[in-house]
Amino acid sequence: MNTAQKLARPGGPALVEAMKFVTICRALDPQNDYPHIGDLQWWCRDGSLDDQQNWHFWYQENGEALALGIIAGDEIVCLLHPDFRTHERYRMVHQWAVQRVKERAGQQGKNQYEIWEQTWGLASGDDLEMVSFLEREGYERQEMYYHCYRRPLIEPVPAPVLPTGFTLRPVAGEAEAEMRAALQRDAFFPKGSKTYEEGTLRQLAVMQMPQYDPQLDLMIMAPDGTPAAGCICWVDPVNRVGLFEPVGTRPQFRRQGLATALMLGGLQRLREREMQAALVTGAHPGKEEKSTEFTSSRFVYEAVGFQLLCRTYLYHKVFATTI
Repeated sequence: MNTAQKLARPGGPALVEAMKFVTICRALDPQNDYPHIGDLQWWCRDGSLDDQQNWHFWYQENGEALALGIIAGDEIVCLLHPDFRTHERYRMVHQWAVQRVKERAGQQGKNQYEIWEQTWGLASGDDLEMVSFLEREGYERQEMYYHCYRRPLIEPVPAPVLPTGFTLRPVAGEAEAEMRAALQRDAFFPKGSKTYEEGTLRQLAVMQMPQYDPQLDLMIMAPDGTPAAGCICWVDPVNRVGLFEPVGTRPQFRRQGLATALMLGGLQRLREREMQAALVTGAHPGKEEKSTEFTSSRFVYEAVGFQLLCRTYLYHKVFATTI
């Protein structure tokens, strides 16, 4: 199949190098908000990171990476090795990322471009010096922010309880890519894939990722055979930390406890693979009156034992292509 051939190596060699880098960073500073290797692979699903110019590494003389910049769509990601984490180096990576987005916008004939940036990998989202830098540069903090949750997996995980007639099972490989993609699109619409075809291409790309395991791509099936909820679990075998990305339920199946059962099933499988902890991230709308939109995700995560680890803010700025 031409599509599968095209997506045979999503992310390219830079993805492999980046996975190695964040694995080292997490080993040295496990409580910080570094991306999980599953995050990196999930970001690569739309093909935008196949362009190796959207990755940039800085190295020491001995060849060890000390910083990484990533351009994922309109978002820039600046990551620093814990032993070389200074605000001067952060600004260096940030400057490269802004210039790269500007060059790409110019190549596309745009008069302006926008940049979104999360507060990844410094002391925390409350790092005052970094926040001050972003504000001086004209970035505005968005109301929405992210909560990263962690759950230990030392003790046994309770068995999932499903409504009558519902079953939990893994995806049966690429043969079910279209069905799995439709579930993902419906669960996150209007965010995510615009069409079912686009969703299928992204699902096929995910299935080609280095650490993708179909036994950890889970679905809950309704009694009539409709996929009702789904999640993908990723493993970091070095740091023995798992990740849920994504977790979603089709709208007509919500408020039935499916997400809770799905995550318990995922936690059991992560523990079977000797993971010592699991991570998941949830978006918060930022306003109390919108707290119901912070939905069930927060309550599901807490119900299955996750605790808040850190908060990540999102900053935004619009630039003119030419000055």
